[in-house]
Amino acid sequence: MEQRVLSRKEFLRTGAKLAVGLTAGIGAMTLFPKRAAGAPSTIPDLPWPYVELDVEEARRRGHQGFYCSDRACSYGAFHAIISMLREEVGEPYTLMPTGFLEWGRGGAWGWGTLCGALTGALTAMNICRGKSTASKLGDELLGWYTQVEFPTDISNRYAAEGRFYDTRNRDEQVQSMCGSPLCHISVNTWVAAANVDATGPERRERCGRLTGDVVAYAVQIMNDDLKDSFAPLYVAPASVAYCMNCHGRDGLNDSLGKFECTQCHGDHTGRLANNWRESLAPTHAAGGHYPVPFIPRTTIRVTIPSAGAVWLAVYDIHGRLVKNLIDLEHFAQGLHDVSWDGTDNFNERVASGTYFYRLQVGSHTETQRIVLV
Repeated sequence: MEQRVLSRKEFLRTGAKLAVGLTAGIGAMTLFPKRAAGAPSTIPDLPWPYVELDVEEARRRGHQGFYCSDRACSYGAFHAIISMLREEVGEPYTLMPTGFLEWGRGGAWGWGTLCGALTGALTAMNICRGKSTASKLGDELLGWYTQVEFPTDISNRYAAEGRFYDTRNRDEQVQSMCGSPLCHISVNTWVAAANVDATGPERRERCGRLTGDVVAYAVQIMNDDLKDSFAPLYVAPASVAYCMNCHGRDGLNDSLGKFECTQCHGDHTGRLANNWRESLAPTHAAGGHYPVPFIPRTTIRVTIPSAGAVWLAVYDIHGRLVKNLIDLEHFAQGLHDVSWDGTDNFNERVASGTYFYRLQVGSHTETQRIVLV
């Protein structure tokens, strides 16, 4: 039988005739599936409904999703949150596919840009909390990511105790803080600390645990926001304000960004801390603590600009209240020292790690990071 290659014009003309013939032949049949009974005729506008979710279940699902069909971090984080909302809310989350977020793996198909776990969590956050709220929560999530040691103690413990759904690796892993939301810096910092290959199973497990950690904190702060109890804990390194004072909108206006600059660009002024980790400790007129880090007790120095009610509390890296140090007590103007002995509100000693204390004096609020060793 003779075969002939059709030109594009002939193909379009012939294809149109074929389509008419098919339509006549199939009669009442349709080329598209019918809408399921009870399904909405249109996708609702954002934000979609959000309900309080289980933080630790989110952590387990994030870790599990990382390994699901080798879809990795971005899918794992996004699917963890959306799958829980499918179960708790139903539509429209049941109409939402999750596989399309796989592109974020490895910082966008391995390009090492924004950490995929952040991509997945921030996307879910934007869907269910709306632009203004998602921006506020996203700032906290991104900042928290730069100042937390991954994998967290909780994820290491879950792995050791076999509490993750995927139990392929139960070893305790080295922890490292990267100072950046970028995948390649996060991975490189940890690989150097752990002395392993970036393509090995140890690094993959680290990123799986990190994915669970990111999802857990994202859910924690969304839960807090839902209950009107969200309090941002991230404090930008002093170097950010220092650099943007020259390069920001009111200066040269040649740069955008919110995270630590000198880690990649260096300090051409020679006036900042010698190490980017040192610049993570912000300075405030009202605040400061000693010793740094501390064990087993630290003294927080509080400057009260005018007499009034003072509130001071300690939080963990997940935003959970650990200890009320001052609960709306009246303080006179001046300098005051407040002691924290490393215990919680039940007088139980807390684990070593990073904590934040939050001071509120009238309408003035400040947050600083402290490290218990």
